[in-house]
Amino acid sequence: MNESRTKITEIKEYYTVKRKEKNQAGEMVEVDKTFWRYKEINYVKGWPRFGHFLLDRVFYYIIAILFGITLGGILGFFGYANLFYNINDRFLDLIFYCTVYPGYYLLLESTSQASLGKLILGRVVVDEYGEKPRFKQILGRSFARIVPFEPFSCFGTLGWHDEWSKTFVIRKKDLEELKVLVRLQEYLTEEPKLGSDKIFL
Repeated sequence: MNESRTKITEIKEYYTVKRKEKNQAGEMVEVDKTFWRYKEINYVKGWPRFGHFLLDRVFYYIIAILFGITLGGILGFFGYANLFYNINDRFLDLIFYCTVYPGYYLLLESTSQASLGKLILGRVVVDEYGEKPRFKQILGRSFARIVPFEPFSCFGTLGWHDEWSKTFVIRKKDLEELKVLVRLQEYLTEEPKLGSDKIFL
C-alpha cells in the first residue's frame, strides 16, 4: 500500500475563529485565525451497530440450520447418517460457530463489503483509505468475531474486529463524501511537476 496516500482518518478540515490581538499601534483588534483539525469520521457504533449485529445473527442461524439439514441429507445419502451420532451437541455447535459463523461474514464482506444486515441498513466495510479491504483484512475481522464477548466491543467507537483488521464500518451514503475529500486533499498536497500548469492557492 502506498504510504503517501491519505487515510480517511487524516482528512483535514479548516475552520476560522475570531481572536483579539494587539496591532502595531498597540490597540486590541479582532482578527481571523485559521486552524485545522482532523475530520471526525461518522463511524457506525453503539446501538445502530448492534442493530445489524442482531440481523446478521438471525441470518446466521437460518444459514446454519439449512447447512446442517443439507449436510445431514448428503451424509444420509452416502450411508453416513450416524457419523455425528456419538458427538456431543455442544461440540457440534462449537464447530459450526467457529466455521460457518466467520464463513458467513467472510463470503459476504469479501464480495460486497457488507453482510446481509449491513446491506439492509445501508452500511459498508472499508479500509483506512475508504476502499474495499483486502481479503486478508476481511479474513482477520471475520474470525475475530469468535472471540468471547467480542460483540460487546462494538458499543465503543470501534469493535475489536475493526481495530485488529484496520477496517471501519460507515454509512454507505457517507462513503462517497469521504472519497471526494480524500481525492481533494491529495490533489491539493501533490507536488507540482515540471511544466505543469496546475495552480495552488
